[in-house]
Amino acid sequence: MDKLSNGVITTRQFRIIIVFSLIGDTILILPNIIGTEAGDDAWLSMLLAIGAGMLVAWLFASLAKRQAGHSLVGSALIMAGKWAGGFISFVYMYSFFIMILTLLVEISLFMETQMMHDTPPEAIILLFVIVLTASLRYGLESFAKMSELLFPIFLLMFLFLSFCLLPQAQLHELLPIASNGIMPILKGAFPAFGFAFMETAAILMLVPNLQGDAKAMSKAIRNGFLIGSSFLLVVVFMCIMVLGPEMMSAQYYPTFLLARRISIGNFLERVEALLAFLWIVTVFSKAALFAYALMKGIGEMIGLRDDKILAMPLALMLLAGTVINTPNIANYNMLLTYYYPVYDVYVYLSLPFIQFLLLGLPAVRKKLAKSREEREKHEPISEMD
Repeated sequence: MDKLSNGVITTRQFRIIIVFSLIGDTILILPNIIGTEAGDDAWLSMLLAIGAGMLVAWLFASLAKRQAGHSLVGSALIMAGKWAGGFISFVYMYSFFIMILTLLVEISLFMETQMMHDTPPEAIILLFVIVLTASLRYGLESFAKMSELLFPIFLLMFLFLSFCLLPQAQLHELLPIASNGIMPILKGAFPAFGFAFMETAAILMLVPNLQGDAKAMSKAIRNGFLIGSSFLLVVVFMCIMVLGPEMMSAQYYPTFLLARRISIGNFLERVEALLAFLWIVTVFSKAALFAYALMKGIGEMIGLRDDKILAMPLALMLLAGTVINTPNIANYNMLLTYYYPVYDVYVYLSLPFIQFLLLGLPAVRKKLAKSREEREKHEPISEMD
């Protein structure tokens, strides 16, 4: 399957996709999770998670280089063969599918509990799946251009909300530092590390579609991680300083409550719809990334030349999965806090790390280089090349 059938994206678009994927659903749910564990030291947990996350950025950048122009699934199939590589690929595909279900559940629970109380969650999920399917049908290039168009809007709205909250920020809420020891900080850093950084492994499926050399690709990954983590750090700081650690840990969506606190001259109020828009943009971008990775991965596993024909079947599977398995918000919060971070470590960190080590073997690198040469011989000449 050649990259031209799915579009070519620039390193700038790749970086923006990484930023949106890293922020994703994390911007809304993470402050509550790390606030519950670390309290007023949640900002220390976030700093610790960012430090570990930049190591993940180095791992993903190095793995992308060693993939030699292949996707995460494609390199696994070449490296380990049809059966072992197929099993590894299946684990990735299952994880991508579960991630999309998770994002659909999150958006339905949020809209149902915070904004559209009388709307059935099935209707919200159906609308989201329709837009997601359209994104898959139009292809990666259209999705990348849409992300590039929305990023300046996202940035301006985020800065506006942050500046409006500055008068209410209280620095004393950050004190005392580490009053309960290091363990609460570590417990808060672990889910932040998992949700924000490890789940970006799906970006490695975009390597065959990326313009530019390996150096530009690595720089885009590192900068994307750094920019996205900066947004999350600002959100955590604002939640602590404006809401306080008690309120932050008591609310499922403290960031949404932050936006409700904005009041300027009794004129500019109730701007939480702006935050909802920001969150929907990032959640959709993350869901579209994982949906594209899932579609492309399945296409490579079964040898499809045009994987877009999978868009509708995948949409029907996602719709059925979310409608049948949507939990209540209390159970869902428990899953996010205690189970998902561990799952992320096994799938999105351990497997890529093992693959990184194996792709460094001379025999495997020779197989990848040979496969790339054969693929380039059969690719049509593009005006963009």
